[in-house]
Amino acid sequence: MITTGKYNLFIQNGETFIKDFKLLQYNNVAFDLTDYTIKSWIKVQPTDAQPVVEFTGSSEAPAEGIMRLTLPPSSSALLTGSCYYYDIRINSGSNTVIYPLEGKVLVSPSVTR
Repeated sequence: MITTGKYNLFIQNGETFIKDFKLLQYNNVAFDLTDYTIKSWIKVQPTDAQPVVEFTGSSEAPAEGIMRLTLPPSSSALLTGSCYYYDIRINSGSNTVIYPLEGKVLVSPSVTR
């Protein structure tokens, strides 16, 4: 299986954000994401009920364990603070739920508009 890892994300306010991750099992074999859905929220505090924004999660190469998080400029523009929290939840149709990554989202303000 997969153990939850920690990874901080760096986002420029107002940018298109795209980040790919490769999920590996303990034996360094890719975790097959076929039939899994990917969900990820950004919150001010991990215990907040509602997210500030939600990433679009997708599996770019399911058999190879490649998943992608994206935010359009209209969503990253809503990140007006400097530090937030996120995690990634993957869920299979058989109700297997795994949280492979979590961390902080560090936001830089836009200078050029």
